[in-house]
Amino acid sequence: MLTSIPGVESWKFGTSSGDGDVKSFPLSCKGFDLVLSIQGCLAPFDASSLNDSTRKTLTLNLPSEWDGPLADMDAALLDVVGAKSEMFFGEKLTPDQIMGRYKAISRKTAEFPRNLRVKLSEGVRPTRYWDAQRTRVDAPAHHAGMTISAVVHLRGLWTSANAFGLVCDAQDLMILEAPAVECPF
Repeated sequence: MLTSIPGVESWKFGTSSGDGDVKSFPLSCKGFDLVLSIQGCLAPFDASSLNDSTRKTLTLNLPSEWDGPLADMDAALLDVVGAKSEMFFGEKLTPDQIMGRYKAISRKTAEFPRNLRVKLSEGVRPTRYWDAQRTRVDAPAHHAGMTISAVVHLRGLWTSANAFGLVCDAQDLMILEAPAVECPF
């Protein structure tokens, strides 16, 4: 597992798959999956989805040491996608067009912690949950207020006619601290 982000220039973008307008390009680096281990995140909200889908998105507030690496990754990704825009979009795009289409998985706003949006899955590759003693546990009913260490998989790059971004799956979540819930009776 990587505790930093390898340079985007070293990423390998696989052959596109997908029908219709949305394409997916699997990612790897030196023959391995791009997996990041991020310690001590806070889940400020519960996981949510559009249209009650089983695939939900969880927002994690990251420790400040991830600000630089994720900002650097975004900048390098914009450069690489711009240089290969004909492969990804079928046409040469300007840097402004690339920037306008990018849907970042992380965002830093003012003095607030950087947020990372990860996908939770129950399907083929379900998100696994662990307690602080490294014992496998069931997924919690709610995530809001939890302190979590996350292993995330940067699985691929998706593109559509007007947008692109990374697919970031929560592979494993270790629940370090959960808010106390009082019995309502």
